[in-house]
Amino acid sequence: MDAIINLKDVNLLIASGCIIFNPLYWNIVARWECRSRAISRKLGAKVGCSLLAATILVLGIVRDWRFGEAIVTQPRWHVMEQQWIWALGYVTVSMGTILVLSSFLRLGFFGTFLGDYFGILMDERVIGFPFNIINNPMYWGTSLNFLGYAVVQASPVGIILSALVAIVYKIAIIYEGEFTTRIYNEADKNRKMV
Repeated sequence: MDAIINLKDVNLLIASGCIIFNPLYWNIVARWECRSRAISRKLGAKVGCSLLAATILVLGIVRDWRFGEAIVTQPRWHVMEQQWIWALGYVTVSMGTILVLSSFLRLGFFGTFLGDYFGILMDERVIGFPFNIINNPMYWGTSLNFLGYAVVQASPVGIILSALVAIVYKIAIIYEGEFTTRIYNEADKNRKMV
């Protein structure tokens, strides 16, 4: 029986590294900025946040490309090559895309790309769709996009990498949620003192 996953494939290792690195990178840079204001002092908060956003987008493109390369170089699971499974994959991608795009529309550019770490705060917590049905819809939507693509491609390694995406995002949510709550609590305290 042929192996379902080639663990020696360099594309699998690179894709895994990209998946782990990206949220680690943006959390380190954003927290550093929040504590030091080094970027904001030099460039201004909006320009600094825009530069971070540009790097996040580029890293995301690289991650997505490496994810695709890992799928292409790994064996397919032919049992999954059925129309109903492909349809399920496309539905999953559609749901993920709805969550990601509606999150972006609710949060706006700076809300999406960690503007609060640069001092660009929203007036109030976002509670409309999709935030009223799921917390962190952008992360979960992205995870669904990866999973749906893996299912459509009948890729066991893609499913495993999708699980890695979800795990890494869950860890990021734990750290980001606590830190973001602290940022807004401090901002509320400052508003009340004025």
